[in-house]
Formats: sequence, C-alpha cells, structure tokens
Amino acid sequence: MRNKLMIAILSATLVLSGCACTNIKEKKDEKMVHNKKEKKEVKQEVANLPEEAETKPIVDSGISTLYTDEELLAYANNHINNFWHVYYCFMAGTFFEGTGDFGDTLITDPNIHSLQDVENVWYQYFSRKYPIPYMDLNTNIYKEVPFWEENGQVYERYRIDGIPYVSFFFDRITQKTDDEVWFAYYCKGPDGSISDTQQQWSFVYKDGQLKYGTIVRNNQ
Repeated sequence: MRNKLMIAILSATLVLSGCACTNIKEKKDEKMVHNKKEKKEVKQEVANLPEEAETKPIVDSGISTLYTDEELLAYANNHINNFWHVYYCFMAGTFFEGTGDFGDTLITDPNIHSLQDVENVWYQYFSRKYPIPYMDLNTNIYKEVPFWEENGQVYERYRIDGIPYVSFFFDRITQKTDDEVWFAYYCKGPDGSISDTQQQWSFVYKDGQLKYGTIVRNNQ
C-alpha cells in the first residue's frame, strides 16, 4: 500500500513537472516568436524609410572657376582676328558671298533667304546676351544699314574698309563676372608702337562655351 502511494505521488510529480516544463518551453517559444516578430517589424520599418536625399556638391560654373586669367587672355588673343573679322564684316555688309556693285550686292549664299537668316549666322559666333548691333545706326560705325531685303532677296552693303599694317591684341582683363570677361583692346602700329584704343571687348560663357560678347568704346 505504501509502495502504491509512493508510486502515485511520484507519477503525479512527474506529470506536474512535465506540465511545468511544457509551459515554460511554450512561454519561451512564444517569447522568441514575439521577439522575432518585433525584429522583423523593426527591420521592415527601416527598409521602408525613405533614403536620405543624396547630397550633391554645388558646382560653381562661373568663368573664374573654369578658367584662370592667363587661360582667358590666351583664348581671347587666339580668337581676336576672327572676332574682328566677323564683327566688322557684318558692320560693313561684306560677310556673305554676293554679286553686284559695291553698295548694292545681292547675297548668293544658298543659306541666306531673309534678314532672319543673317541674324542666325551672327548668333553662331556671338552671344544672345546682346542684341545685334550691325543694324543699329547708332552703333554701326559706318552709319549705314549693312543688310536689307528687296523683292524677296537679301542684299548687303559691301563696303570695303580697313587699316593697313596695323595689328591688334588684348592687353589684360579689365573686368570679370560669372558669365562674362572683358579685355582691354590695344593696337600695334607698323613701327612697333603700342597704343590704347580705349575699347573693351568681351567674351560670354554659356552652355559650355565662350562666345563673342560686345564692344564698348570708352572714348565715345
């Protein structure tokens, strides 16, 4: 009888111990699942966070950032002859091929059919920062209209002018902004003498290139 009682007590103890272990294991497993769920949710929240905006450096595209003064002066002097040629040929109305007498020449260039075509060619060389100067008689040094339309055709004045045995060069930078640089324009005579023309010529930077700007005469 005593043995049966001991066996019953032992069995009950084992059952209770087993239940306790089971409950502890279940609670432990439940806690682990809960922790994993929390970690997953946190990880998901992190994944869903918007990425921080990429910090991009501010790029200064001004002339001073892109070129040194020495480079600008060298560039200007390398292009001075073309600047002079285009500017004064437009002023005198001698830029395009034509046929006829001086002062009344029909433009035969197949790309020129209107004054707008003439203007478009000008802006291939010059910046649109400034209006065209060659049609303005207050600006045009010859005080004559260099181009005109007549009977559906385009004519040019074809005025020949020039200064023999004289060369020009840019001496120094006189002023500079973010998109424009100005140069002092000097003249070298046939005897080697140097004189200040009292003019400033500019180059304008836009869309990755330097174009011709404008001319200011200080003595006018």
